[in-house]
Amino acid sequence: MNEKGTVLFILFLLFGAAACRPPLPALAPPAELRDLAGNASLKITGPEGTARSKFSYALALPDRGRVDVLDPLGRTALQFLVEGEEAYLVLPSKRAYGQGSRNDVLEKFLGFPVGLEELAGLLAGRWEKADGTLLPGWSFERDARGRVSAGSRGDLSFEVPEHFPGNGVPRRLSFRGPSSEGTVTLLPPRFNRGFAPFSWSFRDRFKLLSWDEVERLLRDES
Repeated sequence: MNEKGTVLFILFLLFGAAACRPPLPALAPPAELRDLAGNASLKITGPEGTARSKFSYALALPDRGRVDVLDPLGRTALQFLVEGEEAYLVLPSKRAYGQGSRNDVLEKFLGFPVGLEELAGLLAGRWEKADGTLLPGWSFERDARGRVSAGSRGDLSFEVPEHFPGNGVPRRLSFRGPSSEGTVTLLPPRFNRGFAPFSWSFRDRFKLLSWDEVERLLRDES
């Protein structure tokens, strides 16, 4: 095969592969959102620079959740665990953890305080509470199809430039807080599949650190 033929063959493979990719699934959060889980990638910029990571999440409304931030080899580098009023940031490789309030722990992940129901709203595109009322303190914009396309609460705002086909589940969203901004790209989430309880055994096996010590370890990891 000559050089020109080789180039054409490669282009055919590339465009053919793109044409054969399955379309994005049509998604809609259920009328009663009890739990959701999925995987996503995050690009975040804060005072110390820009970082990229992949993470998995599992949330059970209104007050249980787990977020695992993965290292380049797919191993868990950080865990954010919330159940009721208990919240932890776990560093498995350091056999250490920090403890704080729900908002404090999730602030270490995104750079601003956010509740689990608000995090579920960002990831699922559903901002109604169980009783059908909107989460308090938020204002929203909707597109021509009635989907939430932007929102704000105080100095926190987000936009949804891309949705999955269907009824409002974000495919990509950008956010801006008082000290950070970023973009989240999501794979199709799973709704109401059940929430697997996580183990608290790390509290017996790992060392409890102050937040200053946790942040020092995080800087060393970076």
